[in-house]
Amino acid sequence: MQTNKIYLLFLFFSLLVSCQPKEKFDWEIGLSAPIYYSSSPSVRFFYNNKTIHSASSNIGIQPGWGEASGGYASGSESDEIPDSLHVEWLCGTDRYHYQGDFKLPREKMLKLFQTPVTDSDGTMRHYSLIIVGTAPGGNVTVWMRAGNVQTVIAKFKAENKGIWKENDVNFNKYWGNEEENSKYKNTEYNIFHYLHGIPYSVWEKGEKQYGYDVGFTSEDNVSKINILTFYTKSGIIFQPDSFSEAPFTIDESDWDYSNFNPNNNRVKTKPIPIMMKVEVENLKNPKIYHSTLVVLPNDFEKSYNRQYLDSITGKKENFNRIIIGVKSSENNGFVWLEGKNKRIKVMEFKCFLPKMNGTTYESGGYSLPKGFEFPKWEGREKLIKPDIEFWQEK
Repeated sequence: MQTNKIYLLFLFFSLLVSCQPKEKFDWEIGLSAPIYYSSSPSVRFFYNNKTIHSASSNIGIQPGWGEASGGYASGSESDEIPDSLHVEWLCGTDRYHYQGDFKLPREKMLKLFQTPVTDSDGTMRHYSLIIVGTAPGGNVTVWMRAGNVQTVIAKFKAENKGIWKENDVNFNKYWGNEEENSKYKNTEYNIFHYLHGIPYSVWEKGEKQYGYDVGFTSEDNVSKINILTFYTKSGIIFQPDSFSEAPFTIDESDWDYSNFNPNNNRVKTKPIPIMMKVEVENLKNPKIYHSTLVVLPNDFEKSYNRQYLDSITGKKENFNRIIIGVKSSENNGFVWLEGKNKRIKVMEFKCFLPKMNGTTYESGGYSLPKGFEFPKWEGREKLIKPDIEFWQEK
């Protein structure tokens, strides 16, 4: 009888424990930095003042804002959910050393870990990655990710600890050397800085997301899109894909008129691009293709947000699609915004043949919109003006 009571008591406590919400999970650390604004971060996560997870990179990383460079795990066992973190990094853009200790919204994170979400392909997934992003100006963003689903957890401002190795004579004779720097003036990251500056506020406040599609059209169906790469203000880089199974697709559009479609992407929101790399292949001769970096107008986001009156229904509508079109001559192309019964031209661009650099091809050139304004450079390090020609719309 006594044995049965002990057994029942043990069973009761076992059931009670099994009903308690899980508080330890398998998760990894991802390190992030904006494309062309590199960082060398070190991160430590804590729970009750004890280190539970850490990761670092002693080389400059720039996978894109919110994208993860590596997945760092602490071992085979599940980890506690952290309540705080320490982060420090050397910013490759301004050479400042940033550092900070911050509290995390643990209860919010715990709830996310306990609740699976539906991914863009319809699969149920659990959050398994905590990403720490470090950007110029001491800006820190923390995300949690489950497949393609990503949630902002917190934003912080780290302390500027001064110029890294400011008094190191041996280091400083190379850093900032005019002759050494001249080797980098025509690199993509230096040209990107020259065109777009350092948008400190976008990392502090975040970048607005929009639901839009992407379309491509070719006059007389001469060309097809090969690769299309979008760059956003905060340093996000992504590629809408021409394959239907991709979560963000490129739709076929008509050359002569607007053919409105509702948003059909499984990934419903993305920031508006500020630049795109357009690679186009000739359908009659696949050996011929063009590669152009198209810088979008300064007010492109405002244009996208501007409502219009539908000429048929008289109702106010919003644009929902960015269309890229290439002429049959493949000498030039257009960027349009499209909505219901409406298509407007945003800019014209030149199609460049790619340039050979050793054994690899590089983009042939940059196209600028009419009236483009180069930003004021706010970085501490001197900006080097690129020695390249820009084609500009007249």
